[in-house]
Amino acid sequence: MSASPTTGQPPTLPRVVPLMPAVLQHEWDLYHATWFTLMGVGGGIFLLSRLMRLERGLGVWLGLPVVDLVSFAVIGVGGLLLIWSLGRPLRFLRAVLKPGTSWISRGAIADFVFVVLGGALILPGLTLGTARPFAWLPWDPWASTTLGRVIEGVALAAALIVIVYAGLVLAEKAAVTFWRSWAIPTQFMLSSLAMSTVTVMVMQTLNATPIESLECWLLAAFLALLLAAILWHVTTRTTQPGKAEALARLHTVYGGMFWGVVMAVGTVLPMLLAIVAALLAPSRDALGVATLVLTLTGGFLLRLLTLRVGYFPPVSGALRVPKR
Repeated sequence: MSASPTTGQPPTLPRVVPLMPAVLQHEWDLYHATWFTLMGVGGGIFLLSRLMRLERGLGVWLGLPVVDLVSFAVIGVGGLLLIWSLGRPLRFLRAVLKPGTSWISRGAIADFVFVVLGGALILPGLTLGTARPFAWLPWDPWASTTLGRVIEGVALAAALIVIVYAGLVLAEKAAVTFWRSWAIPTQFMLSSLAMSTVTVMVMQTLNATPIESLECWLLAAFLALLLAAILWHVTTRTTQPGKAEALARLHTVYGGMFWGVVMAVGTVLPMLLAIVAALLAPSRDALGVATLVLTLTGGFLLRLLTLRVGYFPPVSGALRVPKR
C-alpha cells in the first residue's frame, strides 16, 4: 500500500457499511413444498417400477397398469396445485415459454411430455368390457415391442427430469444463498427416490406381490445418501452471507422439527427399518407401511423447511467521503 504524497500516511480505505440486512423470502412456502413432493413421488414411482419391471405386479385396472395411473394422477394434482398457487394461469403460460432460461419451464414441458407419452404407452391395454378400442396400436403397455421401448425410454427420461427439476428450480435462484447449491437438487432427488421406492413396496403389499430384498437395500441406500447430502449442506459454507442467517433460523426456529422429524424420524429411522426389512423377509409388509409414513413426512418437511429458511443475503457498500 503506497503512502499519501502529502501526508506520508497510508491512504484510508473506504469503510464498508451495511445497507440492508438479510431478508427472509415469503413467496415460496406450503404450496410449493407440496408441489415438489407430488412431482417427486409421481415421477419416481413410474421410473422405479418400470426400471425394475414391477408394473405388472402392482395391479391392473381396465387393462392399464395401476402404478402408471397413480403416477399420472399425482403429477396432474401437482400441476394443478402449481397453477392455482400462481394465482393467474397466464403466469404459468409465461413461465412455460422460457425453456432456455427457466427450470420451471423445462420441468413443465417434461411434465407434459411424461403424461402424454406415458398415457400413450399404456393406451393399447385399455379394456372396456370385452372391447379394446386401441389394441390396433403397434405397442403394448408393457413395452415389449421396439416402438413401445422407445416410447417408454422417452417417458422415463421425462420422469427423471420431473423428479429432479424442483431442486434445480431452487438452485437457480441465485439471490437465495441457502438454495444456491447442488446439494439442494441432490437432496430432493434422493428424497423422491426413497419415497417412491417405499410407495412401490406398499403397492406390492396391497397386491400380494412379494417385496424383494433389493428394494429394501435400495431404499436404505437412498436414505443413507440423503442423510449425507443434508449433513454436507448444513455444515459447509456456514458463514456465507444469507446462508448464515438461514442456518441460524433452521437451528433455532425449526431445530426440533429439522433434527427430530426430518433427520431422525424421516431419514435415519426408515433407513434402519429398511435394513431390518432386507434381512427379515416376513417383516417387509408391515415395515413398508411404517416406512412410507415416515419418509413421506420427512420428505415433505425437508422441502418445506428448505423453503422457509431461504434468505436474500444482506447488502453492504463502501462509505466514501467526497474530497473538497
